[in-house]
Amino acid sequence: MNWKTWLLPLLTEDMRRALTPLSLSGVTEIRLRLGKPMEVVTGTGSRLLYAPNGRPMLREGEQEGLLDAFCHHARYAWEKEIRQGYITLNSGCRVGVAGRILAETGAPAAVTGFCIRILRPVVGCGEKVLPELLADGRLRSTLLFSAPGGGKTTLLRDIVRLLSDGLGGALPHRVGVVDERFEIGGEGGAAFALGDRTDVLSGVSKAEGLLRLLSTMGPQVLAADELNLASDVAAVLEAKSRGVSVLCTAHGGTFEELMHREGMTRLLAARTFERYVRLVGCGQVEEIRDEEGNRL
Repeated sequence: MNWKTWLLPLLTEDMRRALTPLSLSGVTEIRLRLGKPMEVVTGTGSRLLYAPNGRPMLREGEQEGLLDAFCHHARYAWEKEIRQGYITLNSGCRVGVAGRILAETGAPAAVTGFCIRILRPVVGCGEKVLPELLADGRLRSTLLFSAPGGGKTTLLRDIVRLLSDGLGGALPHRVGVVDERFEIGGEGGAAFALGDRTDVLSGVSKAEGLLRLLSTMGPQVLAADELNLASDVAAVLEAKSRGVSVLCTAHGGTFEELMHREGMTRLLAARTFERYVRLVGCGQVEEIRDEEGNRL
């Protein structure tokens, strides 16, 4: 994915000029802070870029225009997401919004910065681990977990593709994906390849989306990113009770940390997930555990 194609038209002229000469590869984040230079983050570090004559890259008065551009000049359509602190672009990349927040509504009263995350598919990153998650070609219910930035969503996306297309030792699966924040498939599910047998429900909560797909689309696998609420746990349990495999992610640097998250001990006690996969980087599996939490 060429991030310059979708990002540069949304930025100011000074930002475009600074970013145009940069290599496409390696950039993971672009951070804009009011009155400061632009920070370009890569896998090995970061660099600061100034506007001409050493001026700050984001200057007073420009932040509202950027926010409108990120919202495709329809900010009202993104009110819910903005209150949660982010906007998701058509590419599936998330823009975090910083600033002073109105306590009554959660909306920003004054925007002071943006964090633009550059997401890239890593096609094939799931091929090595997928055979460990299958039984007779069918997916065992699996939870992928790691510390933030550990590649959970990237791996989930590729496993969905492999299951949907019957690759990597898997039989073809009908997969239903709940893409609450448009980060798995992007707007409309079209930004990333998720396979020809995948149905995507975007912009709804995980709990609502899982139950809706379960009732309407007849999936063999349900997939969702970042379980974090009691309602998410209840929806996963309902899916499993109906014989549907689930493929989800959650934050947790270790298995012990994972079990401290809301509802995780309930899922473990119910043997909901047959495989727990801990990642330490994109496609880098540190350990796999069974339904009882034992290392394999």
